[in-house]
Amino acid sequence: MYKKLKFDLARNSLRYLIREFGIKEIYIPYYLCDVVRHTVVEENCRPVFYHIDDDFYPAQDFPKDSYILYPNYFGICGENVDKLEKIYPKLIVDNAHAFYDPPQGFACFNAEHKFNPGVTASYLYIKNADIDDFQPSVCPKARIEEFERLHNKYGNKNQLKLSLLQKSPLIYPFICPFIYPLLASSDEEADNLAEELTKEGKTIYRYWNNLPEDYNEYKFYRRLVPIPLTF
Repeated sequence: MYKKLKFDLARNSLRYLIREFGIKEIYIPYYLCDVVRHTVVEENCRPVFYHIDDDFYPAQDFPKDSYILYPNYFGICGENVDKLEKIYPKLIVDNAHAFYDPPQGFACFNAEHKFNPGVTASYLYIKNADIDDFQPSVCPKARIEEFERLHNKYGNKNQLKLSLLQKSPLIYPFICPFIYPLLASSDEEADNLAEELTKEGKTIYRYWNNLPEDYNEYKFYRRLVPIPLTF
């Protein structure tokens, strides 16, 4: 069961957690928005960076009593969250890309504006044995259907091998993807696709900042094309 708190931004949900629980050190991935790192540092909390593998799963083990921040990347990494939750009691799930997912871990937070433009809110859920504030909300079916459409169109080009890309999201009642992540086979292919989609009126971002080329995550920055779900 989870206690629910409301903040304006996801970074402030994280800020509250650090202050409330006196977190002095937290593991965070290299592949993540800089805002998270800046927030951790601003709160005098030490960030310890970790790598992820090709399935966005942490590429290392952690001390069992550590605070670990794990992002549900693009809203399609619920299986990774399930695995980590069973191992680490102080797992903090960043659901900025997974607004409709149920709370998991020791705590989790989301960012409603990424799914509902014009609504500025972040909901923080903290595990509590006596309170259950979570009210399930249904992912718009059109979002899932658009994900399916894009996978049918681009799946044969996609270098990602996440299990969710090989199954229908319709069979997962709580999964609601944020975008369709297409990992191209080359820089040129990624650039050409991004240019093509931009001409169609879609906004294509790079997630997130550049990383050293010898990092495994570099290919996600350079070759992953996040296709927005428009419906």
